[in-house]
Amino acid sequence: MKKQSTVASFKDAGYQAAKHGEGMAQVARFVLDECPSFLDGVPDEVKAQLREGQALRWQELNPAIRYTADWIPSKDGGTEVSLAYCMSYSQQAFGQLKNENPVQHSIIKGVRDKFNKYSSNVMGDLTRAVRRLMSEGQEKTKSATKNYTEFLSDMFTTCKARCKTANARGDTSAPNEVALRQAIDAFYAQLK
Repeated sequence: MKKQSTVASFKDAGYQAAKHGEGMAQVARFVLDECPSFLDGVPDEVKAQLREGQALRWQELNPAIRYTADWIPSKDGGTEVSLAYCMSYSQQAFGQLKNENPVQHSIIKGVRDKFNKYSSNVMGDLTRAVRRLMSEGQEKTKSATKNYTEFLSDMFTTCKARCKTANARGDTSAPNEVALRQAIDAFYAQLK
């Protein structure tokens, strides 16, 4: 495994951060050139290729561990638990392991969960880089700040909608819609 570079100073940190940003911008440019609809929805074949690349890097950072037949880590173990091994289980087969071999299930789940989080974070970084690239040269305009009455109206509209959804889901922490409406009316009455 390649040794990770170290940061020698804040100046070096600034340099490396700038260099990393330039590298991500190059990747974003490639992605946008090859898949102009990236932000609208990533096609399955593109998503699969990106995930394969992420898996390669994740495995470099997280070397496989060998386990004995009893699922105890050992250099001489007969089962090498790599990312490919863990992802080779279908969702159904993986779910069945929970009852059949809970220790094996737990080990595989740990690898799968860590990789899925890693992959999600990398995709988020890539998506932000593509957005940044697409917005280059565009001036940002801030919308006018709403007056306080408009703010309250929007907030209470959201509260009513969330209350309705929460009650439909059976969320007992949400008030009923009548009680919420009465509380909002009382709030406005208190302000007068």
